[in-house]
Order: sequence, then structure tokens, then C-alpha cells
Amino acid sequence: MATFESQVEGLTSLSLDGSSAPTLTELTQFLTDGAKEILTALPGDKKSLYATSNTLNASTTTLTVGGSEVLSVIRNNGTINQPCRKIPVALSGRAQDSAEMVYGTSTDPVWWVAVNALNIFPTPDSNAATVETLAYPAVAYGDSSITKFPDEAEYLVLLYASVKALQNVLGNMLTNTAIDTTAIALVKAAVDQAETAADKFESSTESVFGDEDTFDTAASQITRVKGALNNAEDVINSNQPSATTDAFGAQSNEDVELVSSALSIVQAEIQRAQAHLSEWTSIGDMRVKEVNAALSEANGYVSEINTRMARDKQKYDWYMAQQAKLQQDYDKGLQIVRGG
Repeated sequence: MATFESQVEGLTSLSLDGSSAPTLTELTQFLTDGAKEILTALPGDKKSLYATSNTLNASTTTLTVGGSEVLSVIRNNGTINQPCRKIPVALSGRAQDSAEMVYGTSTDPVWWVAVNALNIFPTPDSNAATVETLAYPAVAYGDSSITKFPDEAEYLVLLYASVKALQNVLGNMLTNTAIDTTAIALVKAAVDQAETAADKFESSTESVFGDEDTFDTAASQITRVKGALNNAEDVINSNQPSATTDAFGAQSNEDVELVSSALSIVQAEIQRAQAHLSEWTSIGDMRVKEVNAALSEANGYVSEINTRMARDKQKYDWYMAQQAKLQQDYDKGLQIVRGG
């Protein structure tokens, strides 16, 4: 017969081991808890079939109950076994006073529980007492059957453990390390990288607007653009190299050769301005590309997060539906066991 572990895995589609959610140790606890709940739900006439007998005598006069259900208490009076009458712990003192109506006798003994210890009066001596308690089995994940347990209810232990295993995995799905720790951290790192790159557009030594080599000194590209355009303007109509030799002056003197020469200089200066402007723009484009690359990387991680979350939701929904179905089956089976 298959082990309880493999049967639970079959019902839940989980793969369990020492580090899974739940762990095999937790599965053992679920199986044991399920067996205890099912035995407790049995009708009274059936519980005695799965009881254990504890003897009290002069050597051991009390019994540590440990949460077990007490099914019966009898005390021998030297002739026959007499049923013991249960009393509240508050009456235990009076039950030992012969003047009281609740006084316990050898033919009408009493019992009570105080601080998890079962006491009998008259105290067991050579005339021993027997306490019958419900025996809760310890069920391990590697077991394939449960000793001293109703065969017809054994499948309910599997259902109980499967429900608890699914509840455990559902709780653990609230945290996904791959998303919460890894992917989100990578998204933040990529966004931080984009922000760092974008900051270079602002006033800094690397900015296309602030770097001395690109903007604000005589050697910068924009200064060179302005200088080239100024030179072109000077040659056109700003008396360079003189009032008669700039383009307008030469034209006024009808000196075609000087006009052509001036315009050639203008064209060269405009081309130089365009070259410097292209260089400055390329530097800016590099910054933009750096920002976009970082944002693209961030979007990739966001896409990964969305994919993982969608898959997690798919799993979560299935686990929820399966847990509800198994819970329904368990509740129905437990009602049958109770005799309902």
C-alpha cells in the first residue's frame, strides 16, 4: 500500500520533502492531528474499541491524563469492580469526608481531574483501579496504515492532512522570494541606474549641459557651434575681414570673386557648426540610450514579475479549489463517522 506521503501528494499535487511547504515533519503532525480529531468524533460505543487501559494501585495512585478523553473509571472493592462516579474538582474535598453526601466509598467510588491528574477515592491500593482512555495514535508520513484505528475512517486522515497541507502552501504563497527579494530588487537597481543616467543631463561634470567639454567653455561643442555661426555672420555682413570685403561689401562693389570667396567661408563655418552640433547631440543621445537601456531592463524584470504572479495566481486558485473540495469530502465523511 502507498505511504500516506505519496497519497497526500496525489491529492494535492505537492512534492514534499524536508524543506518543502509543508515539510514532512509538518505532514506527520497533520496526520496525527487528523487521527486524533476523527477518534474524538466517534460515537461513545465505538471509542472503547480504540482505548487503552491504565492501572492504578498502591504504587501509582493517580494518572496524568494528558488531554486524552477518559472513557471509564472502575475500582475494585475487593470483590468486584465498581464504576467510579465523576465529580467536579471543587467537590473533591467533600468526597473524602464521610459526613458529606458526596462521600466516596468502596462500593461507590468517585473520580475527578485536578491539574491534569486523575484522582480516585478511595485511593487505589491493593484493590486496584482501571482507567480507560482514548488512545490517540502517532501517524508518520511514511506509514501506510494506522494501528488501532477504524479502517473505514482511515481515508479521512488523508483528507484532513491534505487540507492542512494545502492551507500551509497557500499561506506560504503570500511570500515569493523570486519576486519579493530577487526580481523587485533588480527592478529597483535598473530604475536607480536609469535615474543616475538621467541625472547626467543636469548640472554635473558628465552633463551635456554642464560638462566643460560639451557646453560652457571655449572648447565646448556648443561654444564652437556659436563661434562658427558668428564667424559666418561676420563674413556675411559684419565687416570681416573689412567693410568692403565681407559678402555685402563685395557685392556692393560688384566684386563677384570676393562674394564667392566670402560665401565659401560662410558655408565652411556653417558645416563646422553642424559638425559640432552633431557631436553635442551624439553625446546627449548616448545619455538617452543609457537611460532607455536601464528602463528596458527594468521593464524586463517587471514583465518577469507579472509572469510569475500570474502563474502563482493560477496555482493559488487551483490549491484553493482543491482545498475546498477536500474539506467538503472530509466534512461529509466525518459526519458519517459521527453517525449523523
